[in-house]
Amino acid sequence: MQKPSNFTVYNASAGSGKTHTLVKEYLSVLLNSDDIFTFQKVLAITFTNKAANEMKERVMESLKAFSDGEQTEILLYILKESNLDVETIKQRSQKILTAILQNYSAFSITTIDSFTHKIIKSFAYDLGLSLNFEVELDSKTLLNEAVEIIISKIGTNEKLTKLLIDFSLEKIDDDRSWDISRELNEFSEILLKEDDIEHFKRLSNKKLDDFTSLKSNLLIHQKELQTEFKNIGNEFLDVLDNNSLTKNDFNRGSIPNIFKDISEKGFDFNYTTRSQTIEKAIENHQYYKKTTPENIAKTIESIVPAIINAFQKCKVIYGKYLLNDLALKSIIPLAVLNNINNELTQIKEDNNIRLISEFNQLISSHLTEQPAAFIYERIGQRFQNFFIDEMQDTSVLQWQNLVPLIDNALAQENSSLLLVGDGKQAIYRWRGGKAEQFINLSSGSNNPFQIKSNLKNLETNFRSYSEIIDFNNSFFTHTSKFFGNLQYKKLYELGNHQKINTKVGGFVGIYFLEKLEDKEEKELRFASSVYAKIKALENDFSYGEISVLIRKKKDGLIIANYLSEKGIPIVSSDSLLLQNSNKVLFLINVLKFLQNPTDFETRFQILYFLYHHLVIKEEKNNFIQHHLKLEQTSLCNAFENYGVNFSINKVYELSLYEKFEEIIRSFKLLQSTDAYVQFFLDIVLEQQRKSKSETEFLEFWELKKDSLTIVSSESEDAVQIMTIHKSKGLQFPVVLFPCDLDIYNEKNPKIWLDNLPENFGFKELLVSYKKDLEQINDRSLALYLNRKEELELDNINLLYVALTRAVEQLYIITDKNLVGKEKSENLKYYSGFLINFLKEIGLWKEDLLTYEFGSKERVSTKPELKTKVDLHKEFISHSWEDHNLVLAENSSKVWDNTKDARNYGNLIHELLSHIYIPNDIDKVLEQYLQKGIIEISSFDDIKKTISMVVNHQLLLKFFSENNVVYNEREIVDVDNQILIPDRLIFHDDNSVSILDYKTGTPSLTHHQQVLQYARVLKSMNLKVVNKLLVYINDVIDVVEVSSTK
Repeated sequence: MQKPSNFTVYNASAGSGKTHTLVKEYLSVLLNSDDIFTFQKVLAITFTNKAANEMKERVMESLKAFSDGEQTEILLYILKESNLDVETIKQRSQKILTAILQNYSAFSITTIDSFTHKIIKSFAYDLGLSLNFEVELDSKTLLNEAVEIIISKIGTNEKLTKLLIDFSLEKIDDDRSWDISRELNEFSEILLKEDDIEHFKRLSNKKLDDFTSLKSNLLIHQKELQTEFKNIGNEFLDVLDNNSLTKNDFNRGSIPNIFKDISEKGFDFNYTTRSQTIEKAIENHQYYKKTTPENIAKTIESIVPAIINAFQKCKVIYGKYLLNDLALKSIIPLAVLNNINNELTQIKEDNNIRLISEFNQLISSHLTEQPAAFIYERIGQRFQNFFIDEMQDTSVLQWQNLVPLIDNALAQENSSLLLVGDGKQAIYRWRGGKAEQFINLSSGSNNPFQIKSNLKNLETNFRSYSEIIDFNNSFFTHTSKFFGNLQYKKLYELGNHQKINTKVGGFVGIYFLEKLEDKEEKELRFASSVYAKIKALENDFSYGEISVLIRKKKDGLIIANYLSEKGIPIVSSDSLLLQNSNKVLFLINVLKFLQNPTDFETRFQILYFLYHHLVIKEEKNNFIQHHLKLEQTSLCNAFENYGVNFSINKVYELSLYEKFEEIIRSFKLLQSTDAYVQFFLDIVLEQQRKSKSETEFLEFWELKKDSLTIVSSESEDAVQIMTIHKSKGLQFPVVLFPCDLDIYNEKNPKIWLDNLPENFGFKELLVSYKKDLEQINDRSLALYLNRKEELELDNINLLYVALTRAVEQLYIITDKNLVGKEKSENLKYYSGFLINFLKEIGLWKEDLLTYEFGSKERVSTKPELKTKVDLHKEFISHSWEDHNLVLAENSSKVWDNTKDARNYGNLIHELLSHIYIPNDIDKVLEQYLQKGIIEISSFDDIKKTISMVVNHQLLLKFFSENNVVYNEREIVDVDNQILIPDRLIFHDDNSVSILDYKTGTPSLTHHQQVLQYARVLKSMNLKVVNKLLVYINDVIDVVEVSSTK
């Protein structure tokens, strides 16, 4: 039976079972259809891979339970909402389960990024992309490469060099380091943000001259504005003189004083603050005192229009000055960013790479105008039912790209769209997520579809105990009054009335900390308070049930270090970093030492580690000083005195992975398994497979060491420390939240300012977000206020997410942040909201620091600790020599028979490409033997063959040390065809000889190939004196190629 299309929006506050609802509705669609392949017409989109996998698991588990005849809550729901009976559901579940397992690739529960990638792949040709383009997830590495290219051009590109010098000087003026490399890497990350990509795309056609020209023009305009500003001051002072008025005639002399400063100082005084006084005087018509004589009052009244006119002129000019000033401070950084962006674009083109952050922009720019049916045909699936999770975190572009597909589906019967989200949990604006998008959809406004939406609320909180639910309902309803935006106010006013579940009890505590003057003690206040709370909890709750949520990683590091020092086991992103392992750092330092033996800082680190690791008895300073400046080989030999057999020559011959294993064995680094070292070796192997050299690996380490971590077991009994963003979607029996955030504070905030004057030559500029924007013009004021309102929502949302993670007990630790003589709460901070709330409910007392709701006694049953992981205690590592094995770096270079014709020819070519003179033969062959490319059994035969070529009487002169030789160098001919001769030998008289190696049977095409090389070289004004084909078989045959052949 045909059903009308349906559009449902679920408002799902924290803990209300949104994943359960999604699974329930998804299964309802599948089971209410006679077609067991309906799942192929359903697209469910989630925000993370973890959420997608969780939803898949729940769907499959439910289908399995239905198939086995189990009665579940979801089954009862489907029975209630449909005309199906238990037996029908059982049979359909069995068939659907089998169909999904047999067609798993069509089981479309996925992330939005995976779905957009599928579309991009299907339309690669239409988008002008190579069909085999690669997706680069590690965007920062590419960005750093672009920055390095820009820096490398210093000294070679005059204009760019001047730009970078100016950028460095600006940093010095701001009391920051002149070294630009780190800052370029940090501030250029804006190029990867979805909201900014389109802006930079519009700037891509701007040249350096455009930026420098704007700077010059603005500097001239600033001088003109300064003169005009001073003239207005002088003109107004003339008005006062002409009317015989003095500053004493005015209320506090404010008006004459400001115009006097304008005339004398121009923009070089605090005009913003002073002008506010004049603004109020004009608004309230308070120009003189009540005691002012009537004649003077009348005179002042007569010049009020002149006062207002002069002030308005000053206001306009000052706005232009502020705009120019903002622009001048942004021009050089923006020009640098534009150049980095152009280099990034070139790197992507050269390497056939696309960043995942570009996908949505690509689809939006090229595919949204395509018919939906055409898009469906290309991707090979036609969806009728859509489920979108975490809608509040879906970016504007992502949503706009989905709308045509969904709209096409909803125009037909038996189709549906279900959105689930919560505007209060939108915390990813910096990643393109817009809370307003879901807020509008959930309120019924801004509906892009022809059918009306059905709005539903998930009203019950199934996660938390009643005390936590009641507290959060009251507190966050109270916070609604702090929003300047009416839409946000309504969201919190109406969205915090969650019903409690059967879990009664729980605890909420608010703890205020007195401010301290000592900086070190101030930093440890939160950490020591967290420690005290954990100690009080440890009898009732295991460490693994406690989570500490932090706003910034640096706060987490302080707390993690403090708790570790106190013996509390912790798991945090910082504690899991590979660079926190002394053994991993030792391995890195040894590789650095092998690369640069004269790096004494690295030597010191190695010796310091070995002193403790080898338990050396002699005095530490003597040990380090004695060994620090030894020659490299002597130092390694000296280690033998401490039971270490480390052969420097042997290690140099090993591959990257084998090097590290040899270091581990030689220095007896591990007696048992070590998670940090094992994860490190996995990364080494991964990088070796990417053919990274040792230098490239060290560069990779420096770039990635702050993010490379081990994966910890979830069953570990340790306190978890994580950021609020990482905690989203999770829950913990006990949450500690030590934080007091300034909701308006941002690090170097930027904003795109548009509607610029035509003489700028730019439609928009990326400028600093600051209060000056309020005074420039109406557009800048609107942008400033909008950003301010967004900060209010985003940071109160962060607080909402943090306080709703707790299941049974919640501990809020914050500052006692009071301001002014009245010691009132500071409503820029979280603590201000909490104090204001406590005042509202009549509990606040200035001398009281602790406020508690509910009982600290545990209500839930304490679970038994179970270890889910089997640990391998022994670290297993053997040298390949122990087994007479060779570790090959590349499987494609391993074959059963070395003299297989094609592989043999390729190998001989490759070996000869590295040989320039006869002395190179042994060195090159030894390297290939150590890498496992040549087998030991074939070594002598291959060496004999290579020697026969190099020492051949007709060829020996071409392997002389006096020759200039290019092996396998690319030549581009007039038709842009790339040619690669095996060996070119250049002589002093502008002549060249060509050698080309062949194996197997001679062919006329070989002659034609050499003649083509010769033609191209002649077109380069070179004289070709020898054209030789060298046939390498059991005997070496040298054939002269003639032009008439």
